[in-house]
Amino acid sequence: MSNPTNFLQELREKSNIIEVAARYIDLDKKGYKYWARCPIHNEKTPSFTLDEDRGTYHCFGCGASGDVFSFIQEVEHCNFKDAIKILADKAGMEVPTYKNDGNQQKKEEERRKKERLHMVMTETARHYWKNLRSPNGREAMDYVTNRGFNSSTLNIFGMGCSIGYNSLIDHLREKEFTDQEILECGVAGEKNGRLYDFEADRLVVPIFSNTGQVIAFGGRSLVKVDFMKYKNTGETPIFKKRFELFGVNTLKKAKLTENFNCVIVVEGYMDVIALYQAGVKNVCASMGTALTVEQAKQLRFFNNNIYLCYDGDKAGQDATYKGIDVLRDVGLNVKVITLMEGLDPDDVINNYGVAKFRELIDNAVSPTEYKIKATSKKYDLTNPEGQGKFAVASLQILSELSTIVEREAYLPMIADLSRLSRDSLRKELNQQSDSTTGYRETKEVSNIIPRDINSFGLSPTVKKYYKASRYLLYQLFASKGLDFTNDNLTPYFDDKEHIQIYDYARNINSTGVDMNADMLLDIDGNSEAAKIFNSNFKLIPGDLSATMFADCLKSLKISYYEVKRDDFNKQFENEDNIDEKNNILILIKECIAKITDIKNGGNYGR
Repeated sequence: MSNPTNFLQELREKSNIIEVAARYIDLDKKGYKYWARCPIHNEKTPSFTLDEDRGTYHCFGCGASGDVFSFIQEVEHCNFKDAIKILADKAGMEVPTYKNDGNQQKKEEERRKKERLHMVMTETARHYWKNLRSPNGREAMDYVTNRGFNSSTLNIFGMGCSIGYNSLIDHLREKEFTDQEILECGVAGEKNGRLYDFEADRLVVPIFSNTGQVIAFGGRSLVKVDFMKYKNTGETPIFKKRFELFGVNTLKKAKLTENFNCVIVVEGYMDVIALYQAGVKNVCASMGTALTVEQAKQLRFFNNNIYLCYDGDKAGQDATYKGIDVLRDVGLNVKVITLMEGLDPDDVINNYGVAKFRELIDNAVSPTEYKIKATSKKYDLTNPEGQGKFAVASLQILSELSTIVEREAYLPMIADLSRLSRDSLRKELNQQSDSTTGYRETKEVSNIIPRDINSFGLSPTVKKYYKASRYLLYQLFASKGLDFTNDNLTPYFDDKEHIQIYDYARNINSTGVDMNADMLLDIDGNSEAAKIFNSNFKLIPGDLSATMFADCLKSLKISYYEVKRDDFNKQFENEDNIDEKNNILILIKECIAKITDIKNGGNYGR
């Protein structure tokens, strides 16, 4: 099927949201809706509702809303493109390639090649797994047993071991994989024309992708060595380290049953395994100290609150400092878990127990506090020169904060450490702020933006819904500076043609192709697409686009909750059971509260 729009429409029709959701959560039908405990924020009392007719869901607890595509994104913690693939596989459909993506034949060859490489990785993982549980794997098994790992943990993480330099190579050749495929996967090296096991004589931990495929391996030496204690698979066609996090597969499964208020990021896979076995399951690893932007963006799928917990040595501290900025830049809330100097999370669990580690979690500090304390260690605070240099450096850290109140809150800490007066520090801080442009007050522009889209030429007879939704959809294609496709807008659209356009936009966005307004004409048979394309929206000044978009989204969300409120009112009138009436009354109040919140500038429904 070559038309991606028709494909998405057919996939949506074949992916009944009730049937899809039932694979992940227990559903209870009440009236014409289905209810469940929310799989997104984990709750005890069901507040997660699914509407089969509209194909949408909404949680009255955390505010999450969406359609069957965004539901898969939430529970599988994947992007829109992967969600399509998951649903298409279950529906027995083949995902088409967007027509501007390039040479179809070349892409098909790449797909088949990667499929073969994934098969090599899976077979390699099985081989290592069997080795660990064989008589020849006794040394490795003794090692993991002495470290306290039980059989359940070994199985959950698929841990295995390599025996000798040739065993794996012979096994893969017997399975009819070519030497080229074995080398391309990174499971083998080559010396003097002969292949050898890259992880020879090591404990081996498979690294899984977000979709559960083995994409790489980490190996730990079982004997004391002066170098290369750990060996990880290098870059391959199916493994790009900067995009991957160790433990996403266990994190994803645990999130369905655990009440996570954050995700803890550690350095290595042994830290993840030790914490997981100890009951701290909201953890993953960056597989090294250099946290990347791509890894930070993947973390957003799991939680907005990220706790950094790198090793207590200097390298770990430096990496924490850099990681804070990487996470903040993608919009995540950050805290830092400070470990005893020289220890890693695995050491804390083994030497002090999980209770101590949970205490450290509870005592996690803000990035600003961490940076100030880390900076204090660089200077001799027993003499005036060191105190002054520390104060200046710390005040520069405060300049990163966006409000005067936030900066003022940290002055007592700097004053105590530097032994300088708060007044002198405040004067210096004000001088720094005056010399920069980062914290000048920005003028509120919403009061000069016309609230009525009619002022831009739209017919006054068009319903309020269409004014708002058409502008939102137009901006999805026309504005390169704004990213709206992750906002789960589907529930707010009443018009099926609008949903079709939105699906089309999300599909294009997931391929990395630059969108433009001309693409609206590609949607065959969609009369709304033509109306949107031929509208006067292009006359709206570019500097007003973001504000106009926010106003239209606000209007659409208010309309959505007003409809839900009216539906619940009808249910209330037709319900005889007093307990059910009380439950419905709570939902009505929730809708009213959300409407009020949105009008006051809140963001219910995300």
